[in-house]
This record gives sequence, structure tokens and C-alpha cells, in this order.
Amino acid sequence: MSFAIMLILFLALIMVRVPIAFAMLMVAMIYLIGDDVPLQLLAQKLAGGVDSFSLLAVPLFLLAGFLMNTMGITERIFAFAGALVRHIPGGLGHVNVLASVIFAGMSGSIIADAGGLGAVEIRAMNQAGYRKGFSAAITAASALIGPIIPPSIIMVIYAFVTEVSLGRLFIAGIIPGLLMAGSMMILIYFMAKAGREHCPVMPRATFKEVVFTFRAAILPILAPVILVAGIMSGAFTPTEASVVAVLYVLLIGVFLLKFNVQHVIGATSEAARATSTTLFVIAPASVFTWIVSTANIPEAVGTLVTSWVDTQFGVFMVIIAAVFLLGMVLEGIPILIVFAPIFLGIANTVGIDPIHLGIVFVMTLMIGGITPPVGITLYVVMAIAKVRLPDFMRSIWPFYFAILVVIFLIVLFPQLCLWLPNMAFPSY
Repeated sequence: MSFAIMLILFLALIMVRVPIAFAMLMVAMIYLIGDDVPLQLLAQKLAGGVDSFSLLAVPLFLLAGFLMNTMGITERIFAFAGALVRHIPGGLGHVNVLASVIFAGMSGSIIADAGGLGAVEIRAMNQAGYRKGFSAAITAASALIGPIIPPSIIMVIYAFVTEVSLGRLFIAGIIPGLLMAGSMMILIYFMAKAGREHCPVMPRATFKEVVFTFRAAILPILAPVILVAGIMSGAFTPTEASVVAVLYVLLIGVFLLKFNVQHVIGATSEAARATSTTLFVIAPASVFTWIVSTANIPEAVGTLVTSWVDTQFGVFMVIIAAVFLLGMVLEGIPILIVFAPIFLGIANTVGIDPIHLGIVFVMTLMIGGITPPVGITLYVVMAIAKVRLPDFMRSIWPFYFAILVVIFLIVLFPQLCLWLPNMAFPSY
């Protein structure tokens, strides 16, 4: 069976609403049967697809994020962010973005950010008189920062698929993540100043309030510093950092908050559910990826693309356009696992650094999370905000441009994502 037929069959199954994991599994099975390959290989590849030490970081970072939500750490982060920036035109919109930056340094999960911290943010903005669609749009857009600033679950999966350094990839996301936050805050500022959105003016926090909220949030704020410093210094690997994150959150819960065993049970249940969903997609997708690689598809596609464009910028434009379109019809993890090896093959032909590709790929992929019809983050935030899709889309579209501006900056100036990892890991 040719790859083209295989891909058409896969898309046809998706269109008739077959779950993505089952669609990939069915296509892989048909392909193996057609090529007279023993089906025992399918079982071996399914098991091997999730048999990876690096993937242990997925459930642990998810657990850290859900623990933060259940123990009330998110409220402390939001209060401190509010004390810092709520008086700037745009008010709680800036607080929303800054809180997501801080939260991202402990969780790395877009769903944990949108579902936990997002609920706190939307409730506060609605009570202050912000329009529901605008509150939802900012919350959804700022949640995309979570998978960019380390740690990041989606980067764990990218590093697993492409076999690049996870440590370098983590560190490479710091500056792009901060640039995303800055671009969103600039957009919110001008929207508020121009009167496009009603953003109630909040009083500037007193010095005493800033100190009080800082003391309450100091331990959560230190988490990103500890994780990044530990990875850069070699004290622990990125996978081991996930264990550190969970232990650190538990210590905060024991010594700073009213620790409750029910918090741990609830967070563990949520993390297990999210992990099983993720791994259930990764397993069949790994079989799909193996078929793609053994058929030499990455090299063939790379040759085809470079026959049209032969510059790094041109190749990036092709990849960005492809990921953007794929994100409208597929979830992020299947896109990442199936197409990352193909795009890496294309990038290698024109000398694009795999880390540079990874950051651009992941940032573009995240847009799919807030794009209908399959954007999971979009529907999570809409459910929390109780807002309809038309109102949400009218509010979210400016943020697409804010994110795309940062993506193009990363494309044009690779050192924005490569400088820190090159400095932290000079031997690579």
C-alpha cells in the first residue's frame, strides 16, 4: 500500500469520526497485512511506542499541574500577578498572561493551565466587568504559553520522536515563551487604550500588598528557577525534573497550605486520566511513524519540497502552513508524532537546526489548540466561560496575529531560541 493511499484512508476515517488512535491503528494494520508483515510486529511496536524513560515526564508534569490547581496554588499566583500589573491599561488581561507565565514554569500542560488557572482568571475577569468572550480569548491564548516555557509535555514528546536533546529544547523555549507573553500584553494594552474592549481600571497595588502577595507566592514562583537551574547545571535531567516538580508542589502543600490527602487523590486521578489519553494516542502513532520512516517518506517529501523552495525561510513557511492547516482537523499529539519526522527530514536538507525547528513547530502546533473544530483548549475555556463559539472567535482572532508575529521572529532570528541552549550546553 502506498503512503498516499494510507494517508487518504486515515483522513477518511477521521472524517467519519473514528477516534484518531483507532484510525491510526486500523490504517497501520491494513498496511502491514497488505505488505505481508506479521501482525506480531504491530503489538511489539505498540508496546515499544510508550516504553521510554523520557515519557515518564508526561504523567509527572501533569500531576504537578493538577496538584497546583487542587491545592490553591493557582490563586496565590494570580494574586501576585495582579499586584504587579493590574493597574496597567488592560488590567486583568495582563494579570491573566503573567499568571500563565508563572504557572507554565511548573506544569507545562496547556490543559492544566486552561482548566485550573483559567477558571480563576475567567471568574475574576467576569466579576470585574470584562466581556465574557474577551476573558475567554485571553485565557485560551495565554494558556498556549504553558507548552513553550519549560517544562513542557509537548516538548517531551517532540524530543522522544525526533531524538533531540530534551534539555536543549526546554531551555530554547524560555525566550520564545516570554516573547509570546510580551506580544499578548502589548496587544491587550492597545486594545484597552483604543477602547476596543472595556477593561475596568484597577487601582495600583500598595507596596505592602505586593510584599504580602509575593510572600504568599514565593515558593511557587521559585519552582521555574529551580527546575531550569537544575537542568542547566546538570543536577538532574529534564525527566528527573518532573519528579522534582511533583515533590516540590507536595512540599508547598504540606508546609504552606492546608494539605489534604483528597487533593492528592483528585490530582492523581486527573493526571492518570490525561496520561492514559495521551499515551493511547502515542502508541498507535508510533506505529504510524515507523511505517512512514521505513517507507523513506521523510526523504521523499524533503526532496519534493526542496525542489520548490531551497531556502530555510521558504521551508519554514511550508512547514508553518502545513502545521496550521493540520491543526484545524487533527489534535496536536498525532500531528507531532506522525509529521515531526517528515518535517525534520525536510529541515535537514536545508540545514535547519532541529531545536530551531522544534520551537517553531510546537508554537505553530499550539495555535491548533484554540482553532475550531478540534481545538481542545478552545472548548475547555468556552465551557468554563460559558461563551458561544461565534463570540469567542470574534475575540480570539487578534491573538492569532500576536502569536504568528513571534513565530516569524523566531524563524528570522534563530538565536532567539538557540542562544540560551548553546550557552547552557556548549558541548552539543
